[in-house]
Amino acid sequence: MLEIEIQGLKIAVSEHIVNGQQVFRLSFSDNRKPMVIARAKTWNGETWTSIPQGRQKEAEDFGKEISKHLKD
Repeated sequence: MLEIEIQGLKIAVSEHIVNGQQVFRLSFSDNRKPMVIARAKTWNGETWTSIPQGRQKEAEDFGKEISKHLKD
């Protein structure tokens, strides 16, 4: 498990494999609902998406932060 902090918001990140795909479950220190995100390949490269869809902006923002920590 990885814990990251973005502007005072603590996020617990756990990695899982579902049907052969790497996904990340995010649990937040505030009252928002947990979410699951995954990297998706598009014609324009890779992006982050929420599962189920609907929280795309959050998925992109948090996914970029997770990527930074995974490279360390």
